[in-house]
Amino acid sequence: MRLAIVVILCVVCSGVSSPSAVCASEACRDLVMQGRFSDAVRECTGLIGSGKLSKEGLGAEHAWRGFAYMGAGDAGKAMGDFDRAIEMDPKNDMAYLGRGQIHEMKKDYGAARVDLSRAIEINPGNSAALAHRGMISYVEKKYGDALGDLNRSIELDPKNARALCFRGNTHAAMKEQQKAVDDYTRALELNPGDFLSLLGRGLVQKKMKRYDEALADYNGLIKVAPGFWQAYQGRADIYAATKRYGRAIEDLSRAIRIDPAQVVLYSQRGLTYVFYRRPDKAKEDFSKAIELSPSSAALYLTRAALYREVGRLDESVGDLKKALELKPGNLATMMLLARVESLRNNASEACRWLNAAYATGGLRNRNLVTREKDLDNIRYSECYMKFMER
Repeated sequence: MRLAIVVILCVVCSGVSSPSAVCASEACRDLVMQGRFSDAVRECTGLIGSGKLSKEGLGAEHAWRGFAYMGAGDAGKAMGDFDRAIEMDPKNDMAYLGRGQIHEMKKDYGAARVDLSRAIEINPGNSAALAHRGMISYVEKKYGDALGDLNRSIELDPKNARALCFRGNTHAAMKEQQKAVDDYTRALELNPGDFLSLLGRGLVQKKMKRYDEALADYNGLIKVAPGFWQAYQGRADIYAATKRYGRAIEDLSRAIRIDPAQVVLYSQRGLTYVFYRRPDKAKEDFSKAIELSPSSAALYLTRAALYREVGRLDESVGDLKKALELKPGNLATMMLLARVESLRNNASEACRWLNAAYATGGLRNRNLVTREKDLDNIRYSECYMKFMER
């Protein structure tokens, strides 16, 4: 929101027609920039009804009120004001910017791109419109387009912390990790409390195995956004990577208390319990994850692997067959099923799944089979010999 408002100032002032109107417009603008959105709506509404504004001035004031409504969380009224502003002044680039942001918030990226591009066409120096179009290109994984717009936006406004953050995201997606860190760092110098930049830099530092730096970022993120479950999840990743499994479990438990519906948290904590040698707790978490996401083949495969490790082979087979129902032909699932059936001394079934893995085209490495210790129980069976002949 702040990103768009900063650029509006000159456009609105140029649209008013008398000294009193200018003053009132400045008052409305200042209220919006201060975050006093209800007061701004009243101020703008009074000026709109005053009869003192030209058609262009009315358009500018409707745009201001649109941003006030947006800040207050009323997207419907904001959209109405942006539409009216464009009707009154089709060259009001900020009204297109505001309407584009509403579309962006609704994830209607096609409509957002049209409006933002129109804003840029009217005013090529509209750094906010360039930044938002760049953000949309990033979300759509059009990273070259994203960099083009974000670079131009930052040239026009080097203090645009949000544009720097999204350029960091774009560099990270392109695996240009140090460039990403540099952008996040610049964004944080401008806005030390920007939790998105802290999150992004923490993720990249973690991928670069700079665990101390990543941990510092996640600690900072938790300080500024204690209700953000991703912060605890990220810190748990660092603790797990450095084999501090107890702390990782504590952080994942905190994240689950914040949002108990996040499947990934139960799955991640379950895996951490495996490393922590608590298979009973791991099974509870995998089962909860499956309860929340019963159509996930990967979760059944994960729980099946745990069951195999603790010798619960019948339950492992049940989960693996369910995983294959959900994702037929998965090589990892069929291979694990062959191994588990071998451990159950079920040679025919073990060979059946080895043959199925071979038939999918995924199993072509003979050594992959001969190295499998779990297949020892069928190593000298007739079906195994026939499989190896192939």
